[in-house]
This record gives sequence, C-alpha cells and structure tokens, in this order.
Amino acid sequence: MMSNFVCTNPGMRLDKFLSKEMSVSRAHAQKLIADAVVFVNGSGMKASYSLKERDKVVVNEVKVEEVVFEGEDIDLDIIYKCDDFLVINKAAGMVVHPGEAGGHMTGTVANAVVKYVDKGVGEDLRPGIVHRLDKETSGLMLIARTVEAYEYFVGLFKKREIKKTYLALVKGKLEHEEGVIDSPIGRDVKSRKKMGLTGDGKAAVTRYLVDKVYAVDAKKNFSLLSIGLETGRTHQIRVHMAAIDHAVVGDGVYGVREVNKWFREELGLERQFLHAHLLEFKDLQGVSHKIKAPLAEELQSVLDSLS
Repeated sequence: MMSNFVCTNPGMRLDKFLSKEMSVSRAHAQKLIADAVVFVNGSGMKASYSLKERDKVVVNEVKVEEVVFEGEDIDLDIIYKCDDFLVINKAAGMVVHPGEAGGHMTGTVANAVVKYVDKGVGEDLRPGIVHRLDKETSGLMLIARTVEAYEYFVGLFKKREIKKTYLALVKGKLEHEEGVIDSPIGRDVKSRKKMGLTGDGKAAVTRYLVDKVYAVDAKKNFSLLSIGLETGRTHQIRVHMAAIDHAVVGDGVYGVREVNKWFREELGLERQFLHAHLLEFKDLQGVSHKIKAPLAEELQSVLDSLS
C-alpha cells in the first residue's frame, strides 16, 4: 500500500507531519522512517528533516502495528552519573534506539535509560539520547536526564564542542603516523543502508594517530589507531578508513572478508574492532569532564594475542 502527501506547512519535522497526516503516534511515524519506507521527493530522510513547501512525501507501507515503547530493566555499565546526565559504556551488539538496525523494539539503550530520564526528554523513541554508536561499536555514550541538559548537549554537539576519541584496529601499516581524512559522506547510490564517499555528501573530517603497529608476518600488518571526529556522520570512521585501504578489522559492511575471517577463526573476534574510548566536554555548570572507558575484554584479548 502507498500513501502520498504534499507539505503545505513548511518547517514541520517529517515525523510530526506523518503523525498528523496519517493519524498515528509520533513513535509510529518514526518507526516507518527508520524502516526506510518513507521518501521525500524520492529520497530517504531523517525523522528530524524540516519539510519545505510542496515537498512530496511518499509512504510505501502503512499497514504496520502501532509501536509500543516501554522502559526495560536492562543492566547498564554506568561510568558516570549526576542529576543532569549519565555516561554509559555501551556493549557491542546493543542497538541504541528502537527501529534501528532492522527494527529492534526492545533491548536497546533507549529502553534501558528510560528509568533514568525525565519524561519528555528527547524524541519519543530516543529518550535522553543526544548521539549514537553503531550496534557493533562499544564504548561511551552521553545520556541527558533533563530537558535542559538535552538541549545543552545537543547544542554542544552541533557546535562540535564535545570531543570523542575512538580506538580502532585497522588493516595494514599506515604511511603516516598521523593524518586527516577530509571527504564528504552520503548514502551509497546502490544501497541505502550503506554510506560512501560522495561529491554531494555532507562534510566529514576524521583525524587519526597511530598508537601501535602489529606485524604478524610478512603479509599481515595491523595498526591500532586513536581516532578523533570533527564531524559525526553515519559510519564515518568505517567509511573513511575503508576508503584509504585501511578498513576496520571485523567490519562486516566495509571491511575485508579475508581479514575478518582470519580474526574470527584465529582470534575469535566476532565484531568490529571499534571502541568509543574517551569523551571530553563541559557540563551545564561549566565543569570539564574527561571520561574514559577501557577496551572491551574481547578487544583487549585480540591485542594481547597480536603482541
């Protein structure tokens, strides 16, 4: 079934527009958008997309059960907690919010943090969530607990005043000890679920520093990198590292199959080697925070085996 709408109220968010036009909850509208069945002028857009006059919105499937979103009693590794925010150490394999990565509606970070967050903080399916990590990426996430904190941290991210540092193990030995990758990223023309370097994509800047090189044999070299992001595009680190032929080890989408197979069979690595290691920011009172999360056990075990 297909439904067609034309925007006559410019400036409205896409999810709110669908909620109104389709007479469904906003959570339901966000689920449709996350399921990639909503198109604006032929292109997929985020729930937060601000509609323009005469934008054509098409929904390819509208017969979907209403979304029921509830908090769940899920163990979280809470690194830091105060009245305004939490910092958690997300485990690999945990989806950040419902509707992501194939439609998970339970067992997500969002389900787990509901009990810590004031009512009405953030979007319906993303209570308190001001940024995200890929499902198979572990590490630090900042969660706002109040409306004031949510608006403050969203603002910091927009102004790029929150510093995030990742640890990644990549294929090969890089030519330079440190460097910058400055290439725009957009949706892959062949697959909407993948990202790629595109001339008309959004600006994306990644900085890296080589921490250590592991020489397994004459043909196998791997590098542990500290990576900083000046922008926060979807899959940015994975896309940029693959683009310079140093794909993240274990990355099932942008990585090298033979490399991933060797790490899986020889070292038991079943995930991508990417970890959000450090967050640096100032809180609402102007206090500076520098919060670290050690490598997950399975990642540290890989490094120990390579040493």
